[in-house]
Amino acid sequence: MVELYICKLPIEKEESDLNKLLVHVSIERQRRVKRFVKLDDAYRSLIGDLMVRFVLKERYGSVKEELRWRTNSFGKPFLPDYPSFHYNISHSGEYVVCAVHDAEVGVDIEKIGPFELQLAKGFFTEEEYKQVLEAEDGLSSFYDIWTLKESYIKAIGKGLSIPLHSFNVRRHGMEDIQLTDVHSNLSITDFTCRQYKVDSEYRLAVCAYQVSAESFKDHHRSVTFQQICENLNITRLEVQN
Repeated sequence: MVELYICKLPIEKEESDLNKLLVHVSIERQRRVKRFVKLDDAYRSLIGDLMVRFVLKERYGSVKEELRWRTNSFGKPFLPDYPSFHYNISHSGEYVVCAVHDAEVGVDIEKIGPFELQLAKGFFTEEEYKQVLEAEDGLSSFYDIWTLKESYIKAIGKGLSIPLHSFNVRRHGMEDIQLTDVHSNLSITDFTCRQYKVDSEYRLAVCAYQVSAESFKDHHRSVTFQQICENLNITRLEVQN
């Protein structure tokens, strides 16, 4: 079963609270978070890490204090001590999302904003570009396709070594999405994508390996920052939803 967790950034964000929270993640993660200049970016990165711990604890009843994180040759992180636990993180705007599956999975969330149409022409297939041009709401159509493509690439775990225009996305609905290899013109059947509603300002897509559309949870699970902290016994902070 493919599950999706969503957390909104806390309303109040303080650097002092962030530094206290950092002791609950690995040294490497602490260094990564501290490299962010903007406080919101640091919170997004940290929340993504804590969400993984949150889900692990819910699934297994406990979580190792010091998780061993590894990355594949393309930089996608995984947990070698939990071989049947696959996850992927994405964040945009005020949301951090975590998709979980027992095999490869990818997720992408994007806040809708202005874009140059030439961007779609450069990265999309001719059919996808045509979909954007002909759509009643070209902006939403662009982000529908973009997040679906990103979720597929992230699920495969090979990054942008797979060109965005090497496969085609045809969307018939949020749960009926067809992927096609451009070179062979054959359907991609080993990965399945679907979309989830967050709110009108965002687009969100999940892609998973060897599942049917029915294997996706119908609804995402919303968790607050406070719930994550309480679940992980981070109780010394006054955390606001």
